[in-house]
Amino acid sequence: MPSVTPLTQPLTPLTLPLQGLQLIEASAGTGKTWTLAALYVRLVLGHTATSNQPGVALYPPQILVMTFTDAATAELRERIRARLAQAAKFFQKGAAAPHDDFLRDLRAGLDPASWSECAARLDVAAQWMDEAAIFTIHGWSSRMLKTHAFDSASLFTQTRVEDSEQLKLSAVQDYWRQWFYALDADTLAALDGLADTPQALLAKLKDRWRMAERAPAPAPAALPPPDMVLFEWSRWQQQRQTLEAPARAAWTDEVVAQVREAA
Repeated sequence: MPSVTPLTQPLTPLTLPLQGLQLIEASAGTGKTWTLAALYVRLVLGHTATSNQPGVALYPPQILVMTFTDAATAELRERIRARLAQAAKFFQKGAAAPHDDFLRDLRAGLDPASWSECAARLDVAAQWMDEAAIFTIHGWSSRMLKTHAFDSASLFTQTRVEDSEQLKLSAVQDYWRQWFYALDADTLAALDGLADTPQALLAKLKDRWRMAERAPAPAPAALPPPDMVLFEWSRWQQQRQTLEAPARAAWTDEVVAQVREAA
C-alpha cells in the first residue's frame, strides 16, 4: 500500500475547505480563537471558496465546538457572538474594523445582491448563541448520554464527578481488602511502608501512573497476580530462614577463631 504524505500549508481562514477532515496545528498565541470565529462565520453563511452565493446555512445549535475547560467554552461563546454581530453589521452597513481583511474579502467574494441575506443570517446566529453547541469534552459526552439514554442504557440524570480521588481510593480499598487480610505476619512485615494501607498502595500506583503519562510505552507483558508474587516471596523467606541459622553459626565460629589467633 503506497504511503500517504500529508500536505502542509499556511492556514487561510477564507479558503480552508469546510468539508471533510482538516487538521490544524497551532501553538499558543497564534490566533486560534480568531480563526475559529472566522470559520464559524463562514459556516453560518454556507460559504465556499468556489461560489459567490451563500450556501446552506448552519446555525449555532448545529455547529459543534469542543474545548477543554468551562472557562474556555464561555470565552468562545462570547468571542464568536461578537464576531457574528460584527460581521452582520458589516454586511448590512459596510462598517468593519480598519484592518479586518477577512470580512472585507469575504463580502467582496459574494454577490452584492446576497449581502442583506447574509446580514440576516449572521444576526440570527449572533442572537442564537445562547443555544450554541459549545461544550467541554465531558460536557458533550454527558449531553449525548442523556440524549441517547435508552440506546446507551444510561440514566437520564447523572452526576459528573469533578474529582476522581475518592473513586480511586474506593477502588484501591476494595482491591486491597481482597488479598491483604489473609496474609501471614511475615508477608505483612514485607509490605510495611509499601502497601500496608490502601492509602500507601494508592500512592505507589500514582507514582506508576505519572511515569506512564510522562513516557508512554507499549503494553507490558502480563504481570503475575499479587498472590503469586507474595507466595514466591514467602517461599524465599522460608528458604532464607532455613539457611540463616547454619550460616550464622559458621560465621560466629570463624570469627571467634580469628579473634583467638589475633590475641
